[in-house]
Amino acid sequence: MREDPKGFARIMWETWSPEGWFDDAVFERVAASFDGPDRVEVTLHSYRSRWCEAEPDPASEWLDNKVRAAKSLALPTVYFQGELDGVNPPRTSERVSEKFTGPFERLVLPRVGHFPTREAPAKVAARLAQHCERAA
Repeated sequence: MREDPKGFARIMWETWSPEGWFDDAVFERVAASFDGPDRVEVTLHSYRSRWCEAEPDPASEWLDNKVRAAKSLALPTVYFQGELDGVNPPRTSERVSEKFTGPFERLVLPRVGHFPTREAPAKVAARLAQHCERAA
């Protein structure tokens, strides 16, 4: 990741989702954000702290503690799951509803991988619009 952050991201995009969900132009537009001087360190720290291999960022520690302490969440929720997610397959989210006491809907999107908002933006946006209308 340190030697070629853009190439590393490309491997994730190609292996975490079905083939054909992006083209070179889309990848290059997004890859411009990979040029930040601290991107590698921020990304690695994010994963390490998530896996309890590093202390959380002190600026967000309050939020991490609050999330860990929450036994359940009582808010309307729509959970998007890619049917072909190469990182978190659908079986990993089958019981996620148990964390919620408010209205909950889990949508498994067909032919979608790890990046539902990028791979199926129209479906995600339409469902979120419905969700927000109901919650209002």
